Amino acid sequence: MEIRLPKSSTILFINIFILLIFTIFVYVLLYKNISLNKSKNQEVVFYQIKEKSSVLLTQVLYKYSLIKYTILEKNSLAIELIKSGFSLDTIHYELNKEFKDKPFDLHILNENMLVENSSISSDICLDLSYLKNIYKTFPLEVSVPEYMDKFQKFASYINTYIPNSNKILQLSFSYNDVGEELKELQNFLNSNSNIQAYESFIYFDDYIGNFTFKGIKSSESNNDDMEIKFQKAERMLNILQNYTYQSYDKKAGKDYLHMIYSIQNSPIFDKVKLIFGITFNENAYQRDILSIRLLSIFMFIIGALTIFLIYKLRTIELLLNYKDKFIAHSIHEIKTPLSIISINTQLREKLFGSDKFTNKIEGAIRTLENSYEDMTFLHTKDKIEYEIIDINLKKALENRVKYFDTIAQTQNRIIKLDIANNYFVKMGKIELNRLVDNNISNAIKYSYIGSTINIVLKDNILEFHSNGQKIHNPKGIFKRYKREDKNTGGHGLGLAIVSDICKKYNFQIEVESQNSINTFRYILS
Repeated sequence: MEIRLPKSSTILFINIFILLIFTIFVYVLLYKNISLNKSKNQEVVFYQIKEKSSVLLTQVLYKYSLIKYTILEKNSLAIELIKSGFSLDTIHYELNKEFKDKPFDLHILNENMLVENSSISSDICLDLSYLKNIYKTFPLEVSVPEYMDKFQKFASYINTYIPNSNKILQLSFSYNDVGEELKELQNFLNSNSNIQAYESFIYFDDYIGNFTFKGIKSSESNNDDMEIKFQKAERMLNILQNYTYQSYDKKAGKDYLHMIYSIQNSPIFDKVKLIFGITFNENAYQRDILSIRLLSIFMFIIGALTIFLIYKLRTIELLLNYKDKFIAHSIHEIKTPLSIISINTQLREKLFGSDKFTNKIEGAIRTLENSYEDMTFLHTKDKIEYEIIDINLKKALENRVKYFDTIAQTQNRIIKLDIANNYFVKMGKIELNRLVDNNISNAIKYSYIGSTINIVLKDNILEFHSNGQKIHNPKGIFKRYKREDKNTGGHGLGLAIVSDICKKYNFQIEVESQNSINTFRYILS
């Protein structure tokens, strides 16, 4: 019974149908993958920020625990100096004289919490009345560190009534030695374009301190700004309630947002917590989803064309595979008879002596061996790694000239070797032989009958001079299957092999053709 194979059109139709199913599968897979990557990336960024913020908070609070009592002592000293009538500049100097970075600053506030005098001149007339809303009672202790937007650093402060007046001394201490960690976190936040907003606060009993930093200096704080921050903090606490982590999606105008809120305890102070919220902009994610939907629409057409092309190109692929196998098989088949011919020719020459016929046979064998070596090199050069060794170029050239001398004699050419100095080149031995052999073979093939081929080695420059027709396209002759003289035999592979070897070892190639003298110059590295 004859088995009938399905027609190509039937196979193509089945493939298209499979492609349609595959398109749906790919769409679902891509959708899930993009969504998962988005969630994973946001999760990674979230925990990175959480870790960096926690490290920074821990360092600041640790330094706070070390400096707190010093701040209290400095505050008492400042009050005593004020009572003694010293100027603010003198007090500022006394407070900072053992500190290189001058972390202490002073503000004199009136009963309305307006700055009347300050060690920071730009803060004079600053309204600090929002501080009254932070505490239920007036703070007489050193505040936990708070991030100062204006100066982009952390600071603690203490407010104390000045005796016999209605004025307040505010003494602040700046944590200047956490600048690198703060800058690292700021850079991380600013480098993530998907982070649209970041708010963070220190929560201590009923006190909410600013911990927000994005690397951009803001304007001076005012009551409205601080009220908005406190409202944000209260909203975040209400959303979190008894949870340490909450997230949800939100649509704001044309923007798709994903919000993450979290709260964590300080490892140093039990009552101190850090609450922060990250807003991710998901517009890019929505565009990606739209893109894969559009991609899925065109997938069928592209897939159908791809199948058709694969069907047409399969024949070429099979031919190329067959060619590769054929060359490998031919190399194997040529090697044995070539060896037999060479050995028997040598035995015959020993028994009966040499004559012009044996010389021609020997020349032909060596020409065939050179072609065989080229085929072998082309077939194996990408499959094996040649050992790099120091090669005595003088001896190598002498050996190769001796080998080609018989070929040259049978074709009525003479090879002369002119070596000005010895030179050692570091490369693979087989690769050096291919470079030299193909240049000599090329010179013999394309030089005039009866001419002399000169091989010159001077320093690191190797030259091959031959007398022949002018080379019109020096660059083109190094391309595979290219030959200037179509009437001369050859497969156009020899100089292509030479070019590949020179590129590998960064050898420079120069070709000159003047007054019937063709020069191939190789500058060895």
